[in-house]
Amino acid sequence: MNSHSTEPFLIGLVVVITATVGYFLLRNTGNNAAQKSQKIITGFLGAFLLMGGTVKFFEPFTTMFANQFALSGLPFPTLSNWAGQLGEITAGVALLALLLLGKKLSPVITDKASHLANLLIVFIMVVAIYVHLHPDVPAETLPLGTKPPFLTVFILLLAGLNIYLYRKNQRATRRSSGNP
Repeated sequence: MNSHSTEPFLIGLVVVITATVGYFLLRNTGNNAAQKSQKIITGFLGAFLLMGGTVKFFEPFTTMFANQFALSGLPFPTLSNWAGQLGEITAGVALLALLLLGKKLSPVITDKASHLANLLIVFIMVVAIYVHLHPDVPAETLPLGTKPPFLTVFILLLAGLNIYLYRKNQRATRRSSGNP
C-alpha cells in the first residue's frame, strides 16, 4: 500500500472507529442534538489529529511532511516540522481527554482547554492551507496527493463548528442552571 492509498484508509478507519465509539457512548445519554454533535466532532478531531501527528513518525510520512515544510519556504523548517507534528498530537490528546474526562474537570479548565485545542487546530490548518497552495510544493508531497486543500479546509471548518457548538452548549447549560 503506497502513502496515497494509506492515507484514505487511515482517515476512513478514524471515521469508522469514531462513529462506532460515538454511537455506543452517546446512544443512551440525555444529551440534546447539539451536545451529541459537539461530542462526535470533538472525538473525530481528537482521533484524526492524534493519528495524523503520530503517523508522521513513520516513513513515507516523515519525509513527505519534512519536504512540505522545506519546499514551502516556512522559516525554520525542521522546527516547524516538529511544531506541526507535536501540535497535532497535543490537540488530539487534549480533545480526547476533554471528551473522556471533561465532566471531572472544572468548567474553567474545560473551557480553556477546549478553546486552546480548537484554536491550535485552526492555526495548524491555516499553515497547512498555505503549504498546500504554495507553488513550490508538489502534490506528491501532500496528503492524498492533491493540491487543493479539501481535507484541510474540512478539518478547519469542523474546528470552527466545534468551537461554536461548545459555546452554544455551555450557554445553554449555564441558562438551565440559573447562572448568567
